[in-house]
Amino acid sequence: MLGIPTHLAPRVNAWSTVRAFHAGAIGSLVAAVIALLLYRVSEPDVQVIGAVLALIPMLGMIGVHVQFGTWRSAIAFLVVGGVCAWWFAVVVQQQVPTGWVTSYLLSLSVIPLILVGGAGAVPSRVVLWSFLGFVTGRLATWIAIVQTDSPPRPLVLAWVTLVFVVGLVLFTSRSTGRSERVQPELLRSAREEHVSAYRAGVEAEAAAILHDTVLNHLNAIALAPDGPMDPHLARTVEADVAVLTGKGWLAPAAQQRSGAAVDAFSAMVEEHRTLGLDVTVSGDPSTLDRLDQRAVTALVRAVGQCLANVRKHAGTDAAEVSVFDDSSSCTVMVVDDGRGFDEDSTGADRMGLRGSVRDRIGRVGGDVQIWSSPGSGTSVMMTVPFGPVTGAMSAVVPDEVGGAHGAER
Repeated sequence: MLGIPTHLAPRVNAWSTVRAFHAGAIGSLVAAVIALLLYRVSEPDVQVIGAVLALIPMLGMIGVHVQFGTWRSAIAFLVVGGVCAWWFAVVVQQQVPTGWVTSYLLSLSVIPLILVGGAGAVPSRVVLWSFLGFVTGRLATWIAIVQTDSPPRPLVLAWVTLVFVVGLVLFTSRSTGRSERVQPELLRSAREEHVSAYRAGVEAEAAAILHDTVLNHLNAIALAPDGPMDPHLARTVEADVAVLTGKGWLAPAAQQRSGAAVDAFSAMVEEHRTLGLDVTVSGDPSTLDRLDQRAVTALVRAVGQCLANVRKHAGTDAAEVSVFDDSSSCTVMVVDDGRGFDEDSTGADRMGLRGSVRDRIGRVGGDVQIWSSPGSGTSVMMTVPFGPVTGAMSAVVPDEVGGAHGAER
């Protein structure tokens, strides 16, 4: 019940209880038939076929009432059920002389009248119809007892059933009220957890963007010769400053135009070529167009970080980028034959692969695998599933992707 919306929980709970009562009523009739047949086996002279036939119309009316569930079908069931209970009681008291067996069988015929009560699922109505069913059944059996001049039968099991029904309905009603008080607290906790997760995603993406821009620029400026700044580097710095000072990366990803993902990917690759890295592209980059825009942004930025790592740390001026589609996800591999490294020995303060690749791809539901060792080059495989992104945060407009790349592994 705690997982059901507050305005639906009482009704769903009540309907579930009513359906359980219907199943119990059918079980009671089946138990009566089995008990009669077993008694017939032990006492061959007893004729129980009349009692079995008396239960069939009641069973049929249960099906009718379950199907329609109106007050008219409820009244019809009580009328037919009352007649069937009278008929059943007459036959049983004539054919079954054993007192406790007779009382047990009469209770089984009254129990369906208690359980299959009324139309709707309001707890108070369920209790009222259960009382009406008990009174109807008790009156029918009493008439049969008077007609057959039999001793009174206590119908203990029927009384126990009535008490159980009333107690269960009252208990579930109280539980529903308690859940209505508790559920807002659960919803508030869930909302706070969602906000915390979103905030953590925003902070992680902000840290990744900061790493991809500022550290890259500081490194580039430190390595640049004296004199005026290279025009291309100046444009890159200006574009990335606009990303850092703007709020575009916080906005929900808009529907991207066809080919925008490929254009962003190509622009990122061209920028690294301009910076002196020989990048070979293989596979089908158009596969990127099948990704959600947030996934495209994350993937292009992560690939850019990998190429920046090759350029800064691998000791080689060449890398290969392969893009391929396995029908359920887009996979991009960045491979170089440089000096390689041991990821486990990378310091905790080195956020390139961790923050700008692994965490970024993880926020859009993807996975990253890295194969590298000193002297054997590095291969980074990033896999992102097709379909809507469900990660906490990773949104940047495509035009801003090209300028942001990291400076360290």
